[in-house]
Amino acid sequence: MAGLCIGLSLSGAAAQPDSAAAPSSRCAVQAALRTFAEDLPNSRTALRDGRSLTIVALGSSSTAGTGASSDQTTYPAVLKAELERLLPGHEISVINRGIGGNSAMQMYHRMDDEVISEEPNLVIWQTGVNDAIGDIGLDRFKRMLRKGIAKLREAGIDVLLMDQQPLPRAERYPAYTDYLTALREVATETSVPVYRRYDVMTELLRDGRLRQDEIFSSDALHMVDGSYYCVGTTLARSIVEKLAPRALGAIR
Repeated sequence: MAGLCIGLSLSGAAAQPDSAAAPSSRCAVQAALRTFAEDLPNSRTALRDGRSLTIVALGSSSTAGTGASSDQTTYPAVLKAELERLLPGHEISVINRGIGGNSAMQMYHRMDDEVISEEPNLVIWQTGVNDAIGDIGLDRFKRMLRKGIAKLREAGIDVLLMDQQPLPRAERYPAYTDYLTALREVATETSVPVYRRYDVMTELLRDGRLRQDEIFSSDALHMVDGSYYCVGTTLARSIVEKLAPRALGAIR
């Protein structure tokens, strides 16, 4: 894979890119693109009470880490390292439940055994890519999102949706952005926060902070270390801003 110029420290301290640019400048995007107004009450209470913050990352290949150079450069691993940096003294667990090629329906059917059984405070549900590529039907996709959100909430778990990544040759999938819109519509309808990966990656590429080969693999479908790193670090900051905003004042 070409252009894998961003790496992670394996120490659990702050991950640093190989380039001279700091994470805050290399991956920083407008706050409006990555922040959300909705609350994460169960996660916030866990931190306040000094309990472990347990997160399950549910998704497809973007969560499993297809295209990453190692398990430590997937977005869930980067997220864990950055949360530990921003929230020193708190126990953080991020469990990767990504399976390449999964649709929203397949993820829904995995929730009981692979997600809820872990008793997480928060589930980050990355979905929509494979549903859009296969064009399973917008109503069906939205119905599965609603069912999944309801199931997780009934188990007392916070839900954070992660939308699709932009694709270099998106014209291959004419309905791709329709599924992006559909996910955001369900999120609004159900008052679930969305990490807008599509917008974050689009800005990073447009502004030239990451080259295309630092964001996408040669198949123009999967992410690589550069984009995994930026997704993990910006998502961590968004979560901490919601759960413990004072922590960001002391640590940059």
